[in-house]
Amino acid sequence: MGGTVRTARVRRRFALAAVLIAVAWSYAMWWSADACGRSVVYAAPPSAASSVPGCDVGAYLADLYDLDPAKRVFSARVYLWSVCPDRGLDPLPTAAFTNANDPEKGDPVLTAEAGRFRNLMLLQGTFRQDWDVRAFPFDRQRIEVLVTAARESRHFRMVPDETNSSYDKEIRPAGWRITGFRLAPSQRVFPTNFGDTTLPRGTTSSYSRIRVQVDLARDDPTVFWKLTGPLYLMVLVVTATFLLPSHAAELGMGERLDSLQSRLAMLGGGLFVVVLNMQQANTVITSSTGLTLIDWLHLITLGFILMAVVATVVSWRWTVRGGNPEQAERWHRNVAITGLIGYTAIATATVWTFATHAG
Repeated sequence: MGGTVRTARVRRRFALAAVLIAVAWSYAMWWSADACGRSVVYAAPPSAASSVPGCDVGAYLADLYDLDPAKRVFSARVYLWSVCPDRGLDPLPTAAFTNANDPEKGDPVLTAEAGRFRNLMLLQGTFRQDWDVRAFPFDRQRIEVLVTAARESRHFRMVPDETNSSYDKEIRPAGWRITGFRLAPSQRVFPTNFGDTTLPRGTTSSYSRIRVQVDLARDDPTVFWKLTGPLYLMVLVVTATFLLPSHAAELGMGERLDSLQSRLAMLGGGLFVVVLNMQQANTVITSSTGLTLIDWLHLITLGFILMAVVATVVSWRWTVRGGNPEQAERWHRNVAITGLIGYTAIATATVWTFATHAG
């Protein structure tokens, strides 16, 4: 009777611990999903008055290469053009390519067509970009080339030439595929008048900007299994150790304790394998913002193994106190099956959360 009471008490404690872990995980996943779901929203440019002169600005993405989220850069070749009613309004010669590192500009090609002046120019260089790889390898990225006019918005505006803008469909960045391309108008606002005495003190300055945006998605799903495969194998091995008979009636006390000691040694090795795999994964995924999907899967696996360690210690104490071997075997099977089902559910929900809230 005493053994049954102790078994029920142990089961209640184990269930309580599982519930607490599930609640903590749910809160963490909600926070992470909320963070992953947030996207940067740019203020729409104010509607320009008809009296403000402007030029149409378009872009053609000719090449995209050297995408490096770890260094937070990418390289591209872009043809830019402007079509203006007056050559003096042409924004390209003085435009700032705000996120470019030492951009290279080709010689302009100037033409006059139907009373409008066109400037065609090649822009090539490395561009700075914020990458959010927390959902790796299910992350979707939007990279941008920023073109900012040199004259203030009250004097000049750029209008995106969406109709003629496009990209080379043959572009195949290593490990990525292009899923979208657009030109988005915006404003670059500075909290200063840059010393312009014609403006009141404290006045802000705004400049017309064109965002050449390229949407990207990963194109190598096998990398996920390469990074997480060792985790799932370790979970299966840990589960198998609880299904092996270690408290059979025919086994003596020493044999039972030796079996539990071997299990503890294996679990310790499992913790080392998971931590080592996590370090190797971090060399592939470099994220400066929060925990990545791969980090969460490693932490969940570590939690699973630690729960197995706790269950083994409880079983050790049960054995030393002369617990019923048959009850111990049933408890081991219940722990193994419940733990495997719980791990699978939590890991699947984690992957689904990141995959559906990526981008």
